[in-house]
Amino acid sequence: MDQLVLNLTPEPLPAFDSFVAERNREVVTALIDPQAERFLYLWGEPGSGKSHLLQAWIAHAEALGRASIYLDARVDRLPEFAREASFIAVDHVDELHPDDQITLFSIYNSLKEAGEGRLLMAGRRPPMALALRDDLRTRIGWGLVFEVKPLSDDDKLAALARHAESRQLAIPDDVFRYLLTHWRRDLASLVDMIDLLDRYSLALRRPITVPLVKNILQTTSSPS
Repeated sequence: MDQLVLNLTPEPLPAFDSFVAERNREVVTALIDPQAERFLYLWGEPGSGKSHLLQAWIAHAEALGRASIYLDARVDRLPEFAREASFIAVDHVDELHPDDQITLFSIYNSLKEAGEGRLLMAGRRPPMALALRDDLRTRIGWGLVFEVKPLSDDDKLAALARHAESRQLAIPDDVFRYLLTHWRRDLASLVDMIDLLDRYSLALRRPITVPLVKNILQTTSSPS
């Protein structure tokens, strides 16, 4: 079998209803409440779902007809025109370029003075632990701050079982457990692997079993 390259790029604008909110219902409630705090910051370990929530928030804003923009500080610079949006999401703020830290500080102040518009930010650490300018750290801490709690293994297993059921796939529990210990542990990657297994199961006319999973994982590479 030729080597497989698995594309793990998430959907551009995930939805709230595809986010497993077992331990984060308060976060989702705050994000969709039109009367909630206008400045929010989400923090948590990688793979906990912060990026999904930011992009779902932007999709929700666009569905409401609001001008919105999602920016990932790992790959995007903060453009001046970002301040023209009424919903602004800035991901991975802990990786902001020094000049972009100044821009974000200015955007925050502009929104505050205008009395309208919303700003959602995310990073890996609580506000005061971020390696950012002191004035920006302070601003981030002024708003509503939530820790996005990662899913437990049981939550992930339940989510994978629901996903398989939604695709009418008969997958034994030992397959899900094997993936948890031998593949990437974030839910998006696990779901992508289930979908890949579905395609190869159909192509090879073999049921989805642990031996099939082992075979696929041995020949699959994923981008770092």
